[in-house]
Amino acid sequence: MKYKDKYLSVTAEAIPIFDTDRPSQALVDLFNPDNNQLAAQSQGIICRVNGIVHEMSESIAMGINDTRLHCIMPILIYGRKQGLNDEFFSVSNNLLIKQSELARDLLVSVRPKFFENSLSLLDRIFTTDKFVYLIFNIDDEKSIFTAIEKISQQRGAITIHNPQYKNTTNLMKFCLDKNIHLIENIDGSADLFRF
Repeated sequence: MKYKDKYLSVTAEAIPIFDTDRPSQALVDLFNPDNNQLAAQSQGIICRVNGIVHEMSESIAMGINDTRLHCIMPILIYGRKQGLNDEFFSVSNNLLIKQSELARDLLVSVRPKFFENSLSLLDRIFTTDKFVYLIFNIDDEKSIFTAIEKISQQRGAITIHNPQYKNTTNLMKFCLDKNIHLIENIDGSADLFRF
């Protein structure tokens, strides 16, 4: 199997983000609409976040600030144990997900909270006592800095979607000033974990 994009070329027996027999990729295919083309990095983020959250046994407050990654909401709801009282927050109520009865039922079961912008979402999500997990697009720099500032005082995680491979040096410097380690992934995305 082969994969190639602007910055990366891979030849391998199997590439998990294209193998629909793998659980996360199958769920991406189930919930992501055809008109929302996801790059390899985007699919990698969904698989990574799904894998991390799946293994957590505590309640989470998930904030999705990148509308291209809305399909992660039903994916996480589907894979989480019942009774954890997770909360879901989004910057848009016009969700980019494949319309299906299953997706509708999953979303209705958690009643997501919608906000007009990411700063409003941050103000609300950080009032919860749950483990906060935020997903941003790299272009939302002001909100990312605000989230890093807030998360430096508590447990939580941030994943940064960077599909155009923009420079993350400013984010790295900001994190270092807070004594936080920003993980810069080879695909251009970044993660921050505070356990």
